[in-house]
Amino acid sequence: MTDRHAIGGNQPPPVEAFSLHIEELFSLVSGSVAAPVQTDEQEAALDALLDDVRKAKKDADAERAAEKKPHDDAAKAVQTAWKPLLDRCDKAAEAIKAALTPYRTAKQRAKDEAARIAREEAEAKQRAAQEALRQSDDLEARFAAEEQLKQAEKLAAQANRIDRSATGLRTYQVADVTDRRALLEHVMRNDPDALTEWLAEYARKALPAQLPGVTIRIEKKAA
Repeated sequence: MTDRHAIGGNQPPPVEAFSLHIEELFSLVSGSVAAPVQTDEQEAALDALLDDVRKAKKDADAERAAEKKPHDDAAKAVQTAWKPLLDRCDKAAEAIKAALTPYRTAKQRAKDEAARIAREEAEAKQRAAQEALRQSDDLEARFAAEEQLKQAEKLAAQANRIDRSATGLRTYQVADVTDRRALLEHVMRNDPDALTEWLAEYARKALPAQLPGVTIRIEKKAA
């Protein structure tokens, strides 16, 4: 701890000192830019004020960095100590997932096949029972058909339970572009603004290269 930060020191903490100084500068700027610049004297005064603002920011940022450095160093030390352990856990988890995926995928296929068979059997029983009900007035036949309908409902419920049973697999959506022209035409029709923003950023990164369809404008601002 420096003398100026010690208990009983005459100077306030850096953040308070800079706060007072920057607030004063901010008030000066607020009053100085209220009216348009019309003379060289006003330009020079604003230019000097700009230098003061830049210096205040530079000095404040340097003080901030110095004050923050011990915390950054401590945080970095903690991160360095723990990161290898966390990375090993991640690698171990990924290895387990890679080993489980083929087996669970096979289980998923078997489950889907069982659900398909149960659903098809339920639909077949339902069609047969409904047909029997339509074609017969015999009480015994109608009773048998109604029992068959109940069996069809149970099979359908069984298929639904199979579908809902967990297999330990997580579903992800992956978008693979197979036709760039078709996708580009779709975006041009439905979201042209997004395409314009992307193209503008692409053209900006390519500067000073001249790209087709791009006009380079020269702008000048106060330095």
